[in-house]
Amino acid sequence: MPAEQKPNTTAVRGGVLLALGIVFGDIGTSPLYAFETAVVAAGGTAQVAIGVASLIVWTLMLVVTVKYGMLVMRAQYQGEGGVFALMALLRKTPFLNSRRGPWISGMLVVGAALLFGDGAITPAISVLSAVEGIEAVHPELANLALPATLAILTCLFFAQRFGTGNLGWIFGPVMAVWFVALGVMGVFQISAMPSVLEALNPIHGLKLLTNDSARSAAIIGSVVLAVTGAEALYADMGHFGRPAILHAWRLVVFPALIMNYLGQAAHVLRVPEAATDENLFFLLVPAGGLREGMVLLATAATVIASQALISGAFSLANQAIDLGYLPRMFVKHTSAATRGQIYIPLVNYILGGVCIMLVLGFRSSSALAAAYGIAVTGAMIITSIGFVSVVVLSGRRPKWQAFALLAALLAIDLPLFLSCLTKLFEGGIVPVALAAAVTIMMITWRKGRDLIHESMAFGAVSVEELGQRLDQGFYRRTPCTQIFVVRKPIPDQAVASILEQYRRVKVIGEKLVILLLNPAWDDAFNPIQSVDIRKCGDGFWVVSAAHGFMVEPDAPGMMRQAAAASGGGFEFVMEDSFFVTAREVIMADSRRLMPSWQRHLLAFMSRNVTPGPDYLKIPPDRLLVYNWMLRV
Repeated sequence: MPAEQKPNTTAVRGGVLLALGIVFGDIGTSPLYAFETAVVAAGGTAQVAIGVASLIVWTLMLVVTVKYGMLVMRAQYQGEGGVFALMALLRKTPFLNSRRGPWISGMLVVGAALLFGDGAITPAISVLSAVEGIEAVHPELANLALPATLAILTCLFFAQRFGTGNLGWIFGPVMAVWFVALGVMGVFQISAMPSVLEALNPIHGLKLLTNDSARSAAIIGSVVLAVTGAEALYADMGHFGRPAILHAWRLVVFPALIMNYLGQAAHVLRVPEAATDENLFFLLVPAGGLREGMVLLATAATVIASQALISGAFSLANQAIDLGYLPRMFVKHTSAATRGQIYIPLVNYILGGVCIMLVLGFRSSSALAAAYGIAVTGAMIITSIGFVSVVVLSGRRPKWQAFALLAALLAIDLPLFLSCLTKLFEGGIVPVALAAAVTIMMITWRKGRDLIHESMAFGAVSVEELGQRLDQGFYRRTPCTQIFVVRKPIPDQAVASILEQYRRVKVIGEKLVILLLNPAWDDAFNPIQSVDIRKCGDGFWVVSAAHGFMVEPDAPGMMRQAAAASGGGFEFVMEDSFFVTAREVIMADSRRLMPSWQRHLLAFMSRNVTPGPDYLKIPPDRLLVYNWMLRV
């Protein structure tokens, strides 16, 4: 793992407020439903309140503070977190090219897909649970909860285009007020029932599980709701950085959550009938204007809670594009200072549509709670395995220590996941199905692209042989510069494209350039020193241009850098140059390299990708396109 740089203190302070608004919304609004759901699962009596509170407190401590804060979040790639960042770290080793490489790659892809599934369900349950609080104040308005939730979610997804940084400055102060309110509510209840502090002893949680083993799975499955935003902390790390996120957690979020969960337990001990009340959280506030104000604040907080998973989905999708697991999509960078702050319209539209369908399908937060947890706990297990793989391959720890660490992490994750599996047919199948769909798309795209690259290169001559033919005047040439772009560092594919284009028009450019876009996995990546140019024949050059993880390639800019690096041996004039690309038409291969359904899916995805010229910043009037039949 790369060594961490010393963070800028001013940036960290500003990042804390932003992180409160973007990163901690999900886990910060779990008190709305987590404690009440767990108490009902444990029997719905006052006697279980301390045991449930103890389980929640220590689950937060072990999962968020220890696992993510102290361990997993140290594994970052150029400041980015998430399962694809782990894959990028593994790519720096020979491991992914070994026999076991495809298995670990596939596992990490599944982890990313599970987080996408969780990202669709989080906004639905968060907003719906808060809006339902109106019933605690005005029962006659309970029927308005569903349409109000739909309206709020529509506005939330519409606002994504303005960027997470801008939203953070709006959401941050609101969430700061929210966490203060959580703490005050908890302290008020704890002061009336100080004995609830016994819940800080983990023995009470263990006794609850051992004394009621029949319900233990349901109890743990409900306790998971308190930590469902933990994986988003890691996925969102690129937005504000690890120091800001950890400072916000330790100084604000964790203390506020602990006090509120203990406060809910204290209220149940004082008022036993509240144990089964669906509005337990709001009962901590005195009736009247304060309770109405808390409903409004909770609604605002849950709108913000949805942002954590939405931002995480943007980050994961962008990383998947760069790693070759998703087609090119339009990615808008919403911050000139922080490259991790992005907006992807297509991902936003899909998440928004699925989220609204979930609200219409489940219609209540209690029903959605049954569908919650499986995806995120599955992603947590995969993150643990990926993290330990990075630890082993970095060589900084002996293997026995790494495997001991994996055992400890799985001892936390597996009980949570297995308990959530009991809810699979109560609604949990929904996020799993969403994750399966995303996994199929990512694996299909990666497999299809690999086959297409093989098809392009089949029968092609080498760069050296093409250079010799050009030196011998083998081809008819015309005055212009033709640039053949390859998005994978295999120049023979570009040679195949040159020969295919010559077969069609019987002429090639007087100057030929193969531009190889080579993803750079080096932490010290410097875009200014990323271009290498070499002459391979008469008027024939190969330019290798690196573009870093999360950095957009710019083909014309790379050509200008190549001209500067050539020391005058090569000139690039945009007005005399044309970038040549092939429009891929996917056909069935007689060898049946892909099942028919998968080939049709690949063809559909290929037709709907962001055009290469847009992705590579190629002006439309400098572009030559031809159809190339490819069989897979």
